[in-house]
Amino acid sequence: MTDLAEDLAKAGFNVQVVSAQPTYLVKKQSPRHEIHNKVEIKRVWSFLFDKNKNWGRLLNGFSCFISMFLAVFKTKSTDLLILNTNPALLPFLGYLASIIRKQPFVILIHDLWPELPANIGIIKKEGLIYKIIDHLLTLSYKKSEKIVVLSETMKKTVGKKIPDMTHKILVIHNWADKTRVYPVPKQKNSLLRKINPDGKKIVMYSGNLGRYQPLEVMIEAAILLKERSDILFLFVGDGAKKPKLESIAKRAKLDNVNFLPFQPLEKLAESLSMADISLLGIEPQNEGVIMPSKLYGLLAIGKPIICVSDLNSEVAQIIRNANAGLQADPNDPEELAKKIKYLLDNPTISKNMGNNALEYFKENFERKIITKQWINFLKEINKE
Repeated sequence: MTDLAEDLAKAGFNVQVVSAQPTYLVKKQSPRHEIHNKVEIKRVWSFLFDKNKNWGRLLNGFSCFISMFLAVFKTKSTDLLILNTNPALLPFLGYLASIIRKQPFVILIHDLWPELPANIGIIKKEGLIYKIIDHLLTLSYKKSEKIVVLSETMKKTVGKKIPDMTHKILVIHNWADKTRVYPVPKQKNSLLRKINPDGKKIVMYSGNLGRYQPLEVMIEAAILLKERSDILFLFVGDGAKKPKLESIAKRAKLDNVNFLPFQPLEKLAESLSMADISLLGIEPQNEGVIMPSKLYGLLAIGKPIICVSDLNSEVAQIIRNANAGLQADPNDPEELAKKIKYLLDNPTISKNMGNNALEYFKENFERKIITKQWINFLKEINKE
């Protein structure tokens, strides 16, 4: 969102961002009001409980919603609101603003609710809470000017909710910035030398170790490959599943698995480039509900990717189109282990896939390419 706001401001848009205090990587009090790279930022009050706990996420989201509701009415009624789905009901603010003051709004869907929490049992599928959230968001979809989603499968899922208004739905992918995420050669990677002094082959999962990723199959593959002394599995990040993964590794006495915290942004290129194979995953039930944005950064560092997902997931299809890696079943650790060995033991194939990944990224998902799509999209709305 920072990239998008800054690029819109550079393109001549008057951009004002309303957000809560940071809770993800940097957990410190930021200024209530500031100007950053021509973007005006206003931070509203909200609870700052642990987002990995259900009650914490709920209270954070509710308090943020109330504060942002008040902030909306400090904007001009002619201002276009762009509302994402974090917190989940934020798009409903657009609905209220549209009803009360006829203010136009666009919805950016990062995660599709209520399907996402229902798929992991946080709320009951088709229960009362599910139905309330679904009803409020569907009202918001219908009232919006446009809806931006991150994938074609997400477009189809949203389209089922508003079958007579599918013309409103537009796919604009997320992206990576080639000035921040790029291949770092092993001999120049100081982080790699520190983490992996023995020069082992690294299989890496980097990102949120959360409820929505099929991480268990990855560590089960590590168990199957623990006799391979030349392989090191790295899990880089934090999240609700991290204690579980650490417990599995401890019980299995895995000395081929290491856990690292999130790396600072200035170290991201080095961190991702440590991988000989990058892993990412999406549970089959979440196809069309989320789109893992880590895909774009993994393509950008030019290493082969194994997508742990359904065979026909959109991420797997992108990787096939790019010839940038392989797909593995999220319920089959033996298949995943076999494909890891195949890539590590065939360096020429791996190198070619990595090169393909980088080229595909440059042609399709680099920051300037995608934010230009946003710029053109918003100019069209202004014309209307």
